[in-house]
Amino acid sequence: MKPIDIILVLTVVTIWGGNFIAMRTGALAIPPYFLLGLRLAVAAIALVWFAKSPHGMVLPLIGIAFTMCILHFGLGLVGLQYVEAGTGALAMQASVPFAALLAWIFFRETFGWRRILGVIFAFVGITVISGVPQLEGRIEMFLVMVISALFFSVATIQIRHLGKVDFISVNAWVCIFSTPMAFLISFVFEQDQWTATTAASTPALLGILYMGLIASVFGQGLWYRLLPRYQTNQVMPFTLLVPLLGIIFGILFLDESLNWQLVLGGLITIAGVAIIVLRGAKSVTVETALAKDGRKER
Repeated sequence: MKPIDIILVLTVVTIWGGNFIAMRTGALAIPPYFLLGLRLAVAAIALVWFAKSPHGMVLPLIGIAFTMCILHFGLGLVGLQYVEAGTGALAMQASVPFAALLAWIFFRETFGWRRILGVIFAFVGITVISGVPQLEGRIEMFLVMVISALFFSVATIQIRHLGKVDFISVNAWVCIFSTPMAFLISFVFEQDQWTATTAASTPALLGILYMGLIASVFGQGLWYRLLPRYQTNQVMPFTLLVPLLGIIFGILFLDESLNWQLVLGGLITIAGVAIIVLRGAKSVTVETALAKDGRKER
């Protein structure tokens, strides 16, 4: 890879690692689905100019919007009210083994012993993390985040069924369709949204812009511009830095704790994810990665 592109890839994964800090900060101050609605509204306003006619794809796009945004992002924000950013970043890595299992079930993809080993490692690591002291009394919220990761994997299956499409346009329509969904859920199930928002700290409010513009628009847009230039196995390994950066940023900016159990569980989880990602990257071209790889929505 060219040095400038390595810098750009590192910029993207740093942005995604920082997104967990923005999500955690916002979720502590603003009801999660109202926060989600604000994030999606910001992204929709920025992306609407790139939206092409969704003719023939309206219902699939609405389905993706519901799964990806309402179930994945929404439940992730619900969990991050109670789970630290670094721990949440590791929980989200469950999306990788889930995606491998779903691809095997729905697309009959090869599921050799290496991927089986990776899936086992990843889930063993997640299990170890579930026992960390900072999750005492909050294990159900950690499970919510794991379920959130599952729905991300389901959304990748939905995206794959779209075939070769303009992903900037798809991202735009997903944000447009899911924004009213998020606000409707907030209206029905949450209270004091505006009071919480007006009373929120400056970092929490800036976090909305970070999630909507920096992570969703700039980070994701830059990623999909870089992918066609290189083989998948050249760029995908960089994504393993996202949970590590989430942990580091959580310690630096949110004064989060670190202990041996989190380190051990994190290493096992990332090792399992690495086996799956690197094994899959050997047989996936850059072109199909645009259509098949939905991991980079953060």
